[in-house]
Amino acid sequence: MGEKEINVFFLSVILTVLLLVMAVYFIIISIRRRNILYKKEREANAILHKQELLETRQEVQQKLMQNIGSELHDTIGQKLTLTYLQMENTLLSDDMEDIKKRIAAQNVLIQESLNELRSISKMLTTQNFSDFSFVHYLEKELARIHESGLRQTFFSSPREAFDFLNEHINLSIVRICQEFIQNSLKHSDGTAIEIHISLTEDALQIACADNGKGIDWNEAAAYRISGGSGLQSIERRIQSIGASFQWGSSKGTQLHISLPLNKIPNYEA
Repeated sequence: MGEKEINVFFLSVILTVLLLVMAVYFIIISIRRRNILYKKEREANAILHKQELLETRQEVQQKLMQNIGSELHDTIGQKLTLTYLQMENTLLSDDMEDIKKRIAAQNVLIQESLNELRSISKMLTTQNFSDFSFVHYLEKELARIHESGLRQTFFSSPREAFDFLNEHINLSIVRICQEFIQNSLKHSDGTAIEIHISLTEDALQIACADNGKGIDWNEAAAYRISGGSGLQSIERRIQSIGASFQWGSSKGTQLHISLPLNKIPNYEA
């Protein structure tokens, strides 16, 4: 092999090595860029998740404050007003036996009012979202609606603790069910609302139903297009926790939600 051929050979080797080095360099740069973009995307998703969680917390707290305001006005306020009126009438009575009966009745009303105030105080002081339970909250919410006379309500849930659910899922389930309840109260013209929770080997199941007039899907479709549908909000929240859903309109409105257990973070069978 001549000197010229040797020089060409070494030059080819050097060029090949340079090309390989440049290729490796660009690959490394590309990987770093992708890692940076991935990190930024994860950070953005984390910020979005925290923002959604904060918004959901605020919505639940706002609903709780509305419920407390309603309790104070509709029950405690009325009972105290009735007690005041009875006391005025008692002052006008000269019959000792009648006065004793009236005082006894007033004591009952005052005791009931105190018990309800203690219940409200407990709701406020134990509102810790780190150990928040959607089951306990929904049970209380339906009991409140039933006692108010707005609707008959029915609730069932297994005895198992749902402590494997994180805060985001707990709060999201509450908001989903609250949306269903509010839509039913406003639009269904029904007399009953039901929520039933069940736990299978592979999924958490939630069934919401009322006995109203059902959903007009043509009207609902128009609302979906305009972006103002409560159904859209419910569906978006369901999808945000990795669950599936199915609507039904047989003798009222039904919403069936299925959350696969393998989609729940840190769930252990």
